[in-house]
Formats: sequence, structure tokens, C-alpha cells
Amino acid sequence: MSGQKILWKKWLTRTVWIAPTLGVSAAAVLLFLFSIADPSHGQTISDTQITLSCNDGHSVAAAVDPTTLLELTAAVQALASDPTGLNCTLDPADTPPASWTVYDYNPSGRAIAPRVSPDSMPATTDGTTVSFPFKFNIYTALLTTTDKSLTGDLSSKTLNVNVSVSGVTGKFQDQNNGGCLPDNQSARFYFASPKASGSTGTGNPPTGFYTQFWWSNPMSVTLVPNGSGFISQPVNAPSMWSDWNGKFGTDSTEVMEAFMVAIRNVQTVGLSFGGGCFFENGVTTSDGSGTFSSTFTEN
Repeated sequence: MSGQKILWKKWLTRTVWIAPTLGVSAAAVLLFLFSIADPSHGQTISDTQITLSCNDGHSVAAAVDPTTLLELTAAVQALASDPTGLNCTLDPADTPPASWTVYDYNPSGRAIAPRVSPDSMPATTDGTTVSFPFKFNIYTALLTTTDKSLTGDLSSKTLNVNVSVSGVTGKFQDQNNGGCLPDNQSARFYFASPKASGSTGTGNPPTGFYTQFWWSNPMSVTLVPNGSGFISQPVNAPSMWSDWNGKFGTDSTEVMEAFMVAIRNVQTVGLSFGGGCFFENGVTTSDGSGTFSSTFTEN
């Protein structure tokens, strides 16, 4: 990235880092877009679900208020004329029919979208158990909720989940063979907090973006055909969570500060699916068989 020029623009009275001339990353664009929903702007989060996807492979799902949705739409439309070729799409979706939503990668493997229509086989809830079927050649990235009873200030909470997999006749697999060995397909805790977007260092993109997204690390449950497992983890344990950039909450004072903001302002919480060196590259079964079920609680 050294020596590359960076294009800066003023938009909606905010500064946005658009892209370097090479190695374009949408992460900084996402930082700008989600900074619109920061409480310092006097906005609150509602139940409107959106998925923001950019052409370098970054995707983020979130719930935003109507004002934020309009501003996001305008910002994405304006990116269409960016000379670097960076562009993003915004997929507003209806409020999910259940409090838990499944997100799958599209066939290109570069964007995620929620299962919200009846024919998309969305998550179903039976009491406290949430389930969804795997799909052939479709990799599932997330199972999350924005339910207000499970989000907000989680700094004193412990997350617990019982998971089980039934009806599997094939083998579990993830995208790109996980990138490294051992390539164990797994599910782990995940949460997101757009409020934790303060600066945590230097670099391209600004690393404040990274600290909005956190995964339990190394705590996870390995997915095996027709198997089950249980994991439990306190939220206020910075050494047991890592961010988008793989930094643990204890890696530096700046990261620790962002982590503490994040756990007190959780917008989305749930499970992430991945394998190998990646926590969210998506999993499925080789023949599309099987149903994943989870019972998620906080105490």
C-alpha cells in the first residue's frame, strides 16, 4: 500500500476514504457507511434489515433506521462513478419473519444475503430452538438476531449455545478449503457493534472498521454429521475474542477500548460458520443434506 495515492471525498458532511489506486478494499467504505448509524449522529437502530456488499468481496449485514437507509442508498449510488472501479450494492430486505436470520453466500462466494422469503428456507423457531436446512453448493455464513432482548449491553452476559446437526448424508465442507489446515468446519459466537468504530491505529483501510465485528476465538464447536456440541463464553473476556483483522481484544490499548465499547452496544449477535483459517467463509454439506439446530441463551 506504500506510495499509493488515496482518494478522499466529502459527502453528507462526512469524510470517506474511498480506495487506493490498487488493491481496492471495501472495508473503509463500509466504515463510512456504517458510521452514519453511530449514536453521535443522534440516530437509533430499528428492525430494517439490509445487506451491504462490495465488489472486492466484503459484505456486512445490519439493521438500520429509515434515515440511515436513505443515506446509505445515496452513498452507494454515488460510488457508481468512482474512477477506481469500486462499487457496492445495498439490498434492503423486509423485516425477517423470525427473530433469527440465516445469511448465505451467493454463488460467486463474494456477497451474503438473508433468507427472508418462504421459498428460501429461512430459519424456523420451535420454542427456544432455531433450525435451518443446509443447501447444496450454498455456503451458510451466519445465523444471527437483532432481538433487543439479546442485544444491547452484553458486558455482564455469558453466551451459551447447544448445537446439533441431523439428517446429514454427505460431508461438511467450507469455501476455498478453509485456506489452511486443519480445515475443521465449525460454528462459533459472533457479534457486531457499529458503535465500536473509533480509530484503533493506522493502515488501509482505517482499522476502526475491524473492531465493529468480533468472533469467539478459539472457542468453537466442530460440525460433524449428525453430531452435537455445547459452548459457553463470557462476553467480557477480551482475550477470548478477535476482530475482523484477527486482533484479540487484549492486543493493544486502542483495541481494548474499542472492544469495551462494542460489548456494551451490541447490535447483532449469534453464530458464524467457517473452516480452516477463516471464521465466516461459510459451510454446507457436500450433498446439501442436513439440518442445523441451536438453542442460544444468555445469562
